[in-house]
Amino acid sequence: MATLTYKNRSFEGLESETVLDCLIRNGEKIPHSCRSGICQSCVMKTSTPVDGASQKGLRPTKKEAGLFYTCQQSLNKDFEIFDSNESGPPVGGKIISQQRVSSSVVILKVQLDSPLEYKAGQFVNVIREDQLCRSYSLASVSNNQTLELHVRKVPQGMMSNWLYDAELLGHKITLSGPVGECYLTHEMENDDLLLLGVGTGLAPLYGIVQEAIANGFKGKITLFHGGLRLESLYLVEELKNLEEKCPQFQYFPAYLTGESREGFLQGDLVELLKKHEFDIKNTTVMVCGDPDMVKKLKQTVFLKGVPSKKIFSDAFVSNKKV
Repeated sequence: MATLTYKNRSFEGLESETVLDCLIRNGEKIPHSCRSGICQSCVMKTSTPVDGASQKGLRPTKKEAGLFYTCQQSLNKDFEIFDSNESGPPVGGKIISQQRVSSSVVILKVQLDSPLEYKAGQFVNVIREDQLCRSYSLASVSNNQTLELHVRKVPQGMMSNWLYDAELLGHKITLSGPVGECYLTHEMENDDLLLLGVGTGLAPLYGIVQEAIANGFKGKITLFHGGLRLESLYLVEELKNLEEKCPQFQYFPAYLTGESREGFLQGDLVELLKKHEFDIKNTTVMVCGDPDMVKKLKQTVFLKGVPSKKIFSDAFVSNKKV
C-alpha cells in the first residue's frame, strides 16, 4: 500500500483511492468541490511525479511548481504533499443581502473583509465553517469588493440548500480564488459579444455585460438566457431595462416548455441559436451553465463558423459526491 505524508503525518492509502479521498478519510479538512479537476479548490503541491490527468488544464508554470489536483491523482505510489497558496490566501466576507428571486435561485451579496482581485466572469470557491466547499460564478464587475453570487438550489445540494433556505444575513463565509478564464480581454474590445447562458449560467454573463458597457466596448452585445420554464428565468426586468437604455445590447430570454408569452422566445436554445444571424468573423462567444447544454451550444456556434479560439466557456459541474 502507498503512504501519503502531509504535515508530518503519514496515512496508508486504500486501493483505487485518490490523494483527496485519503486525506478526507483520515480527518483532514481539505477544501474541495467538483471532484472533476475544474474548480481548483483541492490543488496542492508535491515533489513526487504525478499523473498527467492530475495537472490537466494547469498552466505550465504551475505544473513545474508541482501543483496538482488531489481529486484526480490516484494514490498509486508514496506521496509527500504540501498546502498551496497559488490562488492567494482565502478571503473572509459577510453576507449582506440574500434575495430569493425564484423558487430555486437566490442572489447573495457578500461584503469582503479584504481586497480580492478578480475579473467579471470568473468564479470563486465558497467555503463554509465546516470546510464544505462549492464553486459559484461572480455576477459582479471586476474588483468590486461587494461580490454578487447567483446560487441555484439543487436536490440534496448541501451548500446550495443552506445558502437558499437558511437566514444568512450577517453570516461570515470564506472565499478562495478567483478561478476561470471566461472573461473580457483587450483583444475583444472591437468584437461583437454573443453570450449564451442556461439557468444560473447567467451569473458570469451578467457581470460581463455590465463590464463591457462600462468599459466602452464598441461592438454589439447579445445575451441569450435559457431556462426550462418561464419561471426558470430571473433578472428579466433588470435586463430588459438595460436593453432599453443601451442600444448596443440585445437580450433574448427563452424557455422550453409552457404557454407562449410576449417578449420571450420559446423553444430549444440550441435551435434558436441556429436561426440567429450574427457576424461570425468578428464575434467572441461565451457560454455558461449546464455541461451538456454548454457542449451543444459551443458545437453549434463552431459549426456556424466561429473559430474555437473565439469560443470561451464555463460549465457548471456538480460535485460527484453530494
